[in-house]
Amino acid sequence: MFIFKKLVFTEWFRGFFSASFVLYLIITVANLISGFMRSSVTPMEVMVGHLIETPAFLNMILPIACLVASMFSIHKLKSRNELTAIFASGYSRQSFVTDIFQASLIIALFQFLLTSYLDPYIKRNREQLFDVHTDKIDAFESQGLSSSTIGSGKIWYRTKDYFFAFTAFDKNKSQIKDVSLFFITTDKLVSRVIQADQATYIGQSYWQLDNVKVLKDLESESFPSSSVHEKLDLQLNETADDFLQIEADITTLPIQDLARYIKKLEQAGINTGEYQVLYYNKFSSALICIIFSLIASIGIFNPNRRTSSFGQNIAFVFVFTLLYWLVYSYTLELGNSSKLHPVLACFAVPMMFSSFLIYFYIRNRKLR
Repeated sequence: MFIFKKLVFTEWFRGFFSASFVLYLIITVANLISGFMRSSVTPMEVMVGHLIETPAFLNMILPIACLVASMFSIHKLKSRNELTAIFASGYSRQSFVTDIFQASLIIALFQFLLTSYLDPYIKRNREQLFDVHTDKIDAFESQGLSSSTIGSGKIWYRTKDYFFAFTAFDKNKSQIKDVSLFFITTDKLVSRVIQADQATYIGQSYWQLDNVKVLKDLESESFPSSSVHEKLDLQLNETADDFLQIEADITTLPIQDLARYIKKLEQAGINTGEYQVLYYNKFSSALICIIFSLIASIGIFNPNRRTSSFGQNIAFVFVFTLLYWLVYSYTLELGNSSKLHPVLACFAVPMMFSSFLIYFYIRNRKLR
């Protein structure tokens, strides 16, 4: 039986890597051509941008590659009459499906690690990994911001005049939660500290701070002075749009830090639907790899090669892929706009296909 298992794994992974290569090649050609046609970027920046986005491309490719791997590996076994011989030799359909499940589970784990750790790592360290700046990096640096999430759980960045720390930014209300400002002198000494429960943007770089505590003259040899204000208007170098860009750094967080950040946003009373979609999508995309592999394996219930058409398989993959991305993208967009619960937005498509699989296998009852 090990021989049969090895045969299934060999054919499945051969189909998987072939499909992944072809799909990635198509995306690469299309993306590079689109980039080279832009006059505002250099060819090197286009190449680097493509490499940075490769994990996102693989996130789209791998589920379809799993579907193609199952479908075409079974078709190949049918065309050589090996599928019939396998089942006639006592290797059950249940064992065959289990082999495909195990193969797809390996890809699903890789998919999860890719989206949860590798993709954030590349985006977080893109300047160190690639000795060239993309447009996005240039736009970020041109505003003089340097942001990071450190052990305190706050987002920090530094400008020429001060350090700024905050827990979360509510883009709907243009409010910063749990604000701390540390003003520094030209001698790199902290001269003033301002803490507030929140800061609301009121226009022209002015922010209104609520429940404010101020410490002044920290750089002097005398004792600092302190004051408390219910409201305080303060002019900063940043507008609300700048904090939207800072918060975009959430895509650089590994999954455990992302979960903690979402929890802090919820505690601050901010709608986290968009971020929960980002979080749950890492799990659902991995699960889809397994489901697609099993959906394509229903061909084992009809092992006769005369009923298997290569052209029909191609057409099925094309239509199925198109419908999948249309429906899945639409549900994710509903989740991002808070029109659909994040869990339902990410798992509606997997649940739909899982229901089909359960129904199909129960109806056939041949997995013995």
